[in-house]
Amino acid sequence: MRILADDVANKIAAGEVVERPGSVVKELVENALDAQATRITVRVVGAGRRLIEVADNGLGMGEQDALLAIERHATSKIRKADDLDSIATLGFRGEALASIASVSRFELVTRRARDESATRIQIDGGVLRDVSQVGASVGTRVTVNRLYFNTPVRAKFLKGVTTELSHCIDTVQRHALANPGVGFQFLHNEKPVMDIPEMATLRERAALIWGLNFVKDMTPLSGEYGGLKLEGLIGTPGLTRSSRSHQFFFMNGRPVLNRSIQFGFEEAYRGLLTVGRRPVGILMLSTHPRFVDVNIHPAKREIRFRDERAAREAVRVTVRQAMDALAAESAGAEDTEPPREANVTQELVSQGETTTAEVHETKALEKAVGVPEPKKNVINAGAAFDAPTPSEPTELPTVEPTQEELAAEAVPKTRPVEERVASSDAQTEFSVSNMGTVVPGAVFQPMNGLPGEPIQLFDSYLLVPQDDRLLIIDQHALHERLNYDSLWDDLNDSEYAAQQLVVPLLVDVPPAHSKLIESNIELFAKLGIEIEPFGGGTFQVTGICHLYDESLIGDAIYQILEQLAQGDLFDREDFMAGFLRLVTEACKASVKAGDRLSPEEKRRLLDGFQRMRPPYTCPHGRPIITELTLHQMEKSFRRRQ
Repeated sequence: MRILADDVANKIAAGEVVERPGSVVKELVENALDAQATRITVRVVGAGRRLIEVADNGLGMGEQDALLAIERHATSKIRKADDLDSIATLGFRGEALASIASVSRFELVTRRARDESATRIQIDGGVLRDVSQVGASVGTRVTVNRLYFNTPVRAKFLKGVTTELSHCIDTVQRHALANPGVGFQFLHNEKPVMDIPEMATLRERAALIWGLNFVKDMTPLSGEYGGLKLEGLIGTPGLTRSSRSHQFFFMNGRPVLNRSIQFGFEEAYRGLLTVGRRPVGILMLSTHPRFVDVNIHPAKREIRFRDERAAREAVRVTVRQAMDALAAESAGAEDTEPPREANVTQELVSQGETTTAEVHETKALEKAVGVPEPKKNVINAGAAFDAPTPSEPTELPTVEPTQEELAAEAVPKTRPVEERVASSDAQTEFSVSNMGTVVPGAVFQPMNGLPGEPIQLFDSYLLVPQDDRLLIIDQHALHERLNYDSLWDDLNDSEYAAQQLVVPLLVDVPPAHSKLIESNIELFAKLGIEIEPFGGGTFQVTGICHLYDESLIGDAIYQILEQLAQGDLFDREDFMAGFLRLVTEACKASVKAGDRLSPEEKRRLLDGFQRMRPPYTCPHGRPIITELTLHQMEKSFRRRQ
């Protein structure tokens, strides 16, 4: 056994703290924020591989403090172990600067307001080279040259320029969103990528980062639940993404990852989104530091709540209340506003013109961010499927190509014959893109009466023509939803009674699941399944809801057990809707795609649809309905530009 040398220990620590250039940007920006800076400039060259420079106008340091700052475990944030229970700063371990300096050519220039000159410290690979006095403005500037120059193995594991640059930009964006009152500027290869003024609000910051059209489909969030305060912006059900890339969570100003927050946020949108889509939001959470542990991850990205279940419930309830209020506003707009020619779906989902106050706020935002006013009727439900918009900037700037890439582009590319034909003028005279995007929406204008008989297309879809639109309904998804609603109503009826079976059904379960059933007898009863022990690992089902098919009960029980076996981090009562989705598959056969329907069956489905409340999705999240408007059809036939 031996004690490692300091330079080896620093390089090991750097492996945890300095994962990539984005990690360096994160640590330096957090130090600037802790120094009470109001303006932070981040400059990178070569996506941070060649140069990273972070300059701020914060408090600065004297020479003695600056020399201590580059030592391991030297910090001004805490004094004793008890301080870990009340951390109010972003940094507190005192190992970032030492770790960064050990794997780069490092320079620190800092000056306090009361000092006549600044202190400059130069370090090469963890070795102190020079300490001198220079002229500089108040604040701190940290320059990191040639990251990993003395650990080439680490440099080999870095990704491409685009990937590393995206991590750097993402880090600055997150801190820019979390710190109103602080201006941020980001430059790559001396070209400005992002410039956010100090006085920009959260909505304006989001607009500067993602574009005005993105922000128009977001609604403010404000509330408090169980001692946890929540503020921010959340997307409407029409604004979704295929991944969680646009979910930003902050705890006491710190960008964080936490399973409870994430689950509670997505649970609040349950039933409002189609399958495979993720909600969008910027959530600012705040509570007393003693209820949160921020010291569980080497890079301080993850946190742990003292009560994870309470945190998850606070997020779910607060966000769901905001969604319910939004739905109520949309319903009120339907009753008071006359129908317009534009796409009804997008106008109900988009909240940019809901109130007079929001109209003025939007116009002020357009002026602040310098975005031209978009054309009317451009935003529609297609935003939920990542449809690009001309005014929405890309998240990454154009990266200058390397010599190899330029050489590759110089080689003529031969296209297939089919592609060349498709690109000719004769073939592009009629473009499908001119027709607009026809996608499912979250809210639709109610039907204006029922037709004599809907048209069945491909034995799978019902076509319902209206005055200025054509509704297209998925018959299988609709019948599944009607079964789910009937099941929900029956099980929540005070006079509900299970249908007793003449011959009980026997279900064998593994020993590990026996205790789960025994401890959740009441839960199964709430789901319409009366079950009791029969001996050993066998249980008998004595009664079921009249909507269930006996032959499918066993599979439904196994699916419920698999869900319960994943743990009890969250309150099981909140999973009732989810469990009902599982047992809906045990309902008597739903109409399937390919089933030829009689006129009476088609009318019965439409009657059920008219009684249905939004969202128009099946229990599994798939859309039930979409619409083709007169406006879209006229565009496709060139009657309208």
